[in-house]
Amino acid sequence: MKRPLAIILLALLALAAALGAAPAGAQTRQRCFGETGYCISGPILSYWERNGGLPVFGYPITPLRTETVEGWSGPVQWFERDRLEDHGRSGVLAGRLGAQLLDLQGRPWQGLERPPAAQRGCRLFPETGHTLCGAFLNYWRDNGGLERFGYPISEPTEETLANGDGTWTGTVQYFERRRLEWHPENAGTRYEVLLGLLGREILPAVTDLCAAPAPGLAATARAYPELLGCPGPFPQISAPIATQRFERGSLVWVRPPSGPSYGTIWVLYYDNARGTLAYEMYGDTWQEGEPVSGGETPPPGLIAPVRGFGKLWRENQRVRDTLGWAVEPEQPGFGTQQFFRGGGIVLHRFTPDRLYIFRPNNIAEDVPRVQ
Repeated sequence: MKRPLAIILLALLALAAALGAAPAGAQTRQRCFGETGYCISGPILSYWERNGGLPVFGYPITPLRTETVEGWSGPVQWFERDRLEDHGRSGVLAGRLGAQLLDLQGRPWQGLERPPAAQRGCRLFPETGHTLCGAFLNYWRDNGGLERFGYPISEPTEETLANGDGTWTGTVQYFERRRLEWHPENAGTRYEVLLGLLGREILPAVTDLCAAPAPGLAATARAYPELLGCPGPFPQISAPIATQRFERGSLVWVRPPSGPSYGTIWVLYYDNARGTLAYEMYGDTWQEGEPVSGGETPPPGLIAPVRGFGKLWRENQRVRDTLGWAVEPEQPGFGTQQFFRGGGIVLHRFTPDRLYIFRPNNIAEDVPRVQ
């Protein structure tokens, strides 16, 4: 009777030892990459391997570390194309890097222009008001959809992006978690749509204490510390701009550092309800080859705007009703645009030497540059 009992006890001890060793062995498994010098392990490694690995996420560019993201704190690891967050029982989640990058650039997705309806063959998402079409729709649908990318938060737009030592210009679309980039030269291959390197773009912005202020704006940054905070990582020096005064406001065009290559139009007007200068932001959709003007006949002494200003003014009745007719021709110039971590955007017009400060709540200020 004693011998069988001893055998059973030994078997139970062996089983317990095996079960106890398994988790430790699983946790020590890791993959290291000489290309960046970092390793992946644990739940994040499992998620990385299960959901596409290197082509989808890229190499790790930080170690596993604790960060606070949108009110949650926990283990986070950055990759070239993504940020993975270990939420414990809720599993590993991808970061909302698409929305974060637009915020850092001063282009929150809530303010981007939306189409009135979806074109044929496209899908409209009421949650954000944006659409998905063509190659982007096919890629989104075939590679994880809502769970992987989130909702679209912009329309397709042309941007110029850093590409190694040079730049690449093409059509992109932003999603809550990603940016998709269309490469028609690769049509018919798996490389027709590529994922943006958002991890590499955003990581310096969220880890640097402060970026350097653009030339001439250091005193302004010190003068408005509560509004502006630290300069953000995306200044543009000597940006081409254009301005035009209207009966009840102004239009200002600026080519942003990372955004539509054709520029952004700021609409400035006096908001009677709030008793302050206010602004709205629109993409400049006019392109060479389109009609320069709409053939309108303005009242005596007034002017109909042309090109990008004219297209926005003609097609957006709210803008037209708000501004009225132009009172002077469009004025070209140069300036500096600087984004700040406090949410403000400063546009310095070299002539005159004045600043527009765009607050996050759509209130604007037109002030002299602090020297």
